[in-house]
Parts: sequence; structure tokens; C-alpha cells
Amino acid sequence: MKKLDFASKPIDENFFENPQEYPLTGYHKGHAVRAEGKQRYDEHGKPYPTKLGIHGTNVAVDWDSCIADGSCMESCPMNGFEWALAEGKTGKGNDLPIEEGTELWVKYRTDKADPVNEAECIYCNACVVACPAGAISVAKRVELSSQKV
Repeated sequence: MKKLDFASKPIDENFFENPQEYPLTGYHKGHAVRAEGKQRYDEHGKPYPTKLGIHGTNVAVDWDSCIADGSCMESCPMNGFEWALAEGKTGKGNDLPIEEGTELWVKYRTDKADPVNEAECIYCNACVVACPAGAISVAKRVELSSQKV
């Protein structure tokens, strides 16, 4: 088990309907990113040490809550995820280990499940059930063309 200095909180299922709290802040590998750079709070009400936001729309991963367990990757029948830092790799034990005190530690704390193939999602919710942190939400959501970064 990785050493964590935060208490993961499940993803806010209403993030998409709350653009004031979760504004669209950019794009990463073809998917939307919301609330990147914004201070949010963990399960105990303490500030998350990272400000990475929520990656994805229909398959959304709260990168501040993600603990790099890898279960989501192993459970997804559509290969919807890969590690953000260990690009091209998936599954438990294949994430990039991050040493405490390094620049990567300061920015990420752990590698992150990246929903790189969210367009292939079949909405089975296997990843949602598998994620021990509750960091994933799967739902059919429609981006509005008026949303801009």
C-alpha cells in the first residue's frame, strides 16, 4: 500500500452540473479536465495536497482522490484507462512509483488512472465498483459547445 497524506473522498457525482465549483479548465489526451488548479478538500475536510481536478466527462476520474490502485484498469473490458505517468501501461503494480519529496510527489502524490479511451465506454460501471477510493464516475454526459477554456 502506498503512503498517502490525504483521505480520499468519493468523486462528486454532480460535478458536471456544477460548473462554478468544477469549471472546465483544459483538455488532456482528448478529454476534458475540470477544476484543475482549484483547491478542493478531502474526506476529513483538509485541503488535498494536489490540485489536479477531474479528468474525463463520461468516464470521470477525480485525480485528487485517485490512489493508484489499478483495479479500474483491470476491471474495464474496453481498456479505458492507462497510467498517466507510466504512459501505455495499465493494471496493478504497473504505475510509476513516486518517491516522497520529489517534484512528482509534490505535483501528483501517486500515478493517476487516465481515462484515455472514454469514448469506448460501454457504461458497465465495472471501474466504479472496483475503485476503492470511489474516485470514478461513469454516466452519459453531453458537452456543450459553449463550454470553453
